[in-house]
Amino acid sequence: MRRIPSTLLAFAAISALATGCSRSPAESFNTIGFRGMRVVFVSDSADVIIKDLSERVQKVSAMPRSSAPEVAIRQMVGNALYTWGDGCGSQYIPKRVTWDPRMGLAHATDGWNVGDAAVLRSYTRTTNTDYIVVLNRVNVRRGDVAKAGEGVKSKLSYSDVALDISIIDAKAAKRVWRSPAQARTEATDSLETMVPQALDLAVDNFFVSLPEVRRWGCRTVGDRFQ
Repeated sequence: MRRIPSTLLAFAAISALATGCSRSPAESFNTIGFRGMRVVFVSDSADVIIKDLSERVQKVSAMPRSSAPEVAIRQMVGNALYTWGDGCGSQYIPKRVTWDPRMGLAHATDGWNVGDAAVLRSYTRTTNTDYIVVLNRVNVRRGDVAKAGEGVKSKLSYSDVALDISIIDAKAAKRVWRSPAQARTEATDSLETMVPQALDLAVDNFFVSLPEVRRWGCRTVGDRFQ
């Protein structure tokens, strides 16, 4: 089995307003590094789409030992986001939370965003939260790989995973980052492991896309991509 990282796309952050002062786009961009910040991860509200393109993979659950793969995928991504953050715990303080209307967030066509800034600032004061990382959507596509120059499918199957994640600057009450993180795994057997492995790799790709991450000195970053 081999894991093939795909190209990660990331979008530049926008300017954010903090209480009593404004921050430049560069400052807003750099603070997404989470250094010394309190960050909460929310995944239980994500849309999960699973599309199977071959009969072979349809016979295998996308998530092992799960009768509700959508729920399992939300939980796995949430755990992976938190665990990644906890592995760099000297840099910022992670916390797992469930979505709460007191966060003042709204679900739009382009993912979770700030719906009510006053409500969010109240939540921020109560919980001392600096950033909220929200999983918007998970797309999983599974199928068989065609042999080069042939019309038939081989026994090699693949799993493509795309995560859509928003970062909310809680104190500024602004969404400052939205990043699609992608990953792909391939296998001839053990098809039930493809999606979990791709999810883990996509979370890795998400964190490495963040500004400043390679300058934190987080020891696990280099190890994951060797």
